[in-house]
Amino acid sequence: MTEISSLVVGRFRRLARRSSDTWQGGVVKMPMWIGAPGDIPVRPWGAVWVSRETDMVNVKLAEGAPDAGLALDVFLDLGLRFTRTRPARIEVVAPALGEAIARGVGDPELEVHVVDDISLVRDKLGQMVEMTEGKPLPPDALRARGVTVERMRAFAEAAREFFDAALWRHLTDEDLIRIEAPAVDRGLSCATVLGAGGQVFGVGFFASPRDIERLQEDPDPEALIGPRGRWSVLFGPIDEMPFGDVDLWEEHALPVAGPSAYPVAVWFGPNGQLRRPEGPMLAELEAILRALARATEDEIDSGRWSRDVPATDGPRRITLALPELLRPLDAPAEPRVGGLPDRRAMERVLLEVQRFTAGESFESTDELNASIQRKFSGALDAIPSTASTPIERAQELAYRAVEARGRRRVQLARRALEVSPDCADAYVLLAEAATELPAARDLYARGVAAGERALGPTAFTEDTGHFWSMISTRPYMRARFGLAQSLQALGERDAAVDHYRDLLRLNPGDNQGVRYSLLPVLLEAGRDAEAEALLDQFHDEGTAAWAYAWALHAFRRGGDAAPANERLRRAVRANRHAPRYLLGKQTWPGAMPAAYALGSHEEAAVIEDMLGDLWRATPGAGPWLAAQSRSARAGKRRRR
Repeated sequence: MTEISSLVVGRFRRLARRSSDTWQGGVVKMPMWIGAPGDIPVRPWGAVWVSRETDMVNVKLAEGAPDAGLALDVFLDLGLRFTRTRPARIEVVAPALGEAIARGVGDPELEVHVVDDISLVRDKLGQMVEMTEGKPLPPDALRARGVTVERMRAFAEAAREFFDAALWRHLTDEDLIRIEAPAVDRGLSCATVLGAGGQVFGVGFFASPRDIERLQEDPDPEALIGPRGRWSVLFGPIDEMPFGDVDLWEEHALPVAGPSAYPVAVWFGPNGQLRRPEGPMLAELEAILRALARATEDEIDSGRWSRDVPATDGPRRITLALPELLRPLDAPAEPRVGGLPDRRAMERVLLEVQRFTAGESFESTDELNASIQRKFSGALDAIPSTASTPIERAQELAYRAVEARGRRRVQLARRALEVSPDCADAYVLLAEAATELPAARDLYARGVAAGERALGPTAFTEDTGHFWSMISTRPYMRARFGLAQSLQALGERDAAVDHYRDLLRLNPGDNQGVRYSLLPVLLEAGRDAEAEALLDQFHDEGTAAWAYAWALHAFRRGGDAAPANERLRRAVRANRHAPRYLLGKQTWPGAMPAAYALGSHEEAAVIEDMLGDLWRATPGAGPWLAAQSRSARAGKRRRR
């Protein structure tokens, strides 16, 4: 119990009473989170009082369990230090607190009013947090017109059902979903399911398909929001919710799917504007979430389905459609919007060229080139297929799947396996679509077995050493590389190393970049001799990543010696940004870049992703890297 001096109370009672002033206050959970990184965050308690007339505020955090003594201490301090007056009345939620304040002050004329909510206190605390963080806080859900606790309970139940259904196992953010019926707010007419990438989970809404295309063309934050803003339902941990929503979930025990699945429905507008859905729109979101959650995989693949679902404003029949899946499976793929082209798409043309040249005879190289130019001029996707065997037709479907988006990829890959179960690339595509590592590993393993059946044992004896130069071997190589990476991610390091080594045996030129996966595994396992052999095998490798790997290996073998220092100088010359990333002073926002320029920040982020854990785990490597990079910068300034 907080002790209050009688002298302090006496000084307070000598203050003049401001007859027009009302103070509102109480003991509340503060709008902040405390706790060390990695710990479960905790909201501290605090006592708060606000003067309605002067707009002055006094706050004090509780060191342990809150009590009325702390509230009285803050109450007295507000008058003595800030307002220099005492109020005529107070507003509290708890009658016992009001009585304790009046009794502690010893003022029988102090009026105590019991109110349903101390909204003035919450507003002031919110303003203080906004000033500290320099940005507006998301408004609380209950502040929107027509939103009640029961409406929020119904929304929370629908959100939990959606999260538990894990629809991102079947759909990606490339799958456009149209809400065809009933008519909904224009901002909710199209949607995409978020979560296949394992980073952001929820549903993103759009006013039209063109809005989604714009985002795919230019996936920056401004395009994500757009000039009209975007509605979203996002899931995350409780400390990412607006504090009013946190109070709502805790005080009313609203349902939630898990500690990282608290739902927030919010509109993101230009210039940082935020808005919460009003009652009718909240009911629409509730119904859409339920309809999505109850969709079966067969219904999704049909391209259009309807569901009768309950909602706060009465039952609704929701009709959803995926326009891309309504097109026939053999229809040409829609052109991909944005992003880098998949390298596998070019293989189909190379394969057709290979078949064409194998069936013809040419008197000279010039005649060969001229024939290829005549045969394969024009649009690549217009080149007719000459696939004749089941495995060739299945591979043709796999190449079409590479060009497809979202769920259509999965459909084409499954069709390819119906044509031929020996199509390794079909398994690769299904593994890439898997959202869980064990499932991906098993699919890659089936792809390896399919590739072995398709190639036959002779290929592994006669073609070893130049596997990649033969187009027919590439699906097998992709499946085996994917299997090795999956095993590594699952902690089966030795098995992964065996696959990596055999891939390099089959293709010493390493067109796949296997060495970039194998080297960190060897260094992590302390197999330094094998790591050095791999570094020597690709001694002419000119990338900055290889240079930083050489430097780390040299330091681990000989410490801060001349050979290691020279290796590190070469690495810093190749990319001067990498030390800041490796030392944790700079991080790359979002997913790893798909491409980079030499010496760029993007390349530095890739280097950190490949080697960062190893640098940090090597005793003394961090200080050495920091010292050498400072020396390199100083030398550069002197040269200037």
